[in-house]
Amino acid sequence: MTPALTDTLTLGAITGMRSMSGPLALALRFGGVSEGVFGIMAAGEMLADKTSLVGNRTDTVPLAGRALVGAVVGAMVSREHGSSIVAGVALGAATAVVAAHLAYRLRRRLPVSNVLGGMLEDGLALGLAASYATRRRRAARQR
Repeated sequence: MTPALTDTLTLGAITGMRSMSGPLALALRFGGVSEGVFGIMAAGEMLADKTSLVGNRTDTVPLAGRALVGAVVGAMVSREHGSSIVAGVALGAATAVVAAHLAYRLRRRLPVSNVLGGMLEDGLALGLAASYATRRRRAARQR
């Protein structure tokens, strides 16, 4: 698999789980002010997820938002790697949608409360985002 494909699938999946985690992973990778901005947005999303104010991620509007963020992340990765931006947009959006449905179904099947399930999902999304950022920074330094 090419780095562009791997990165797009990884970030699309993370975005499907938590919509701000894909952009946070990119921000962590490149550093700067965006780390704080996306960190706050991701934390806010994770807090809101535990309330009754937020609907299901598979509802039309939240799912469209995840698809849009996945598309943007896919475009950014494709641009960086000199790959087709159209393909990156499509793959990022599709991966985010599929991951949103899978994560939602898995979370509902966990034998724990919704809040604990959400916290486990938060940890997984953040761990994957941090792993991506660390791995890609290391690869960039080796070039």
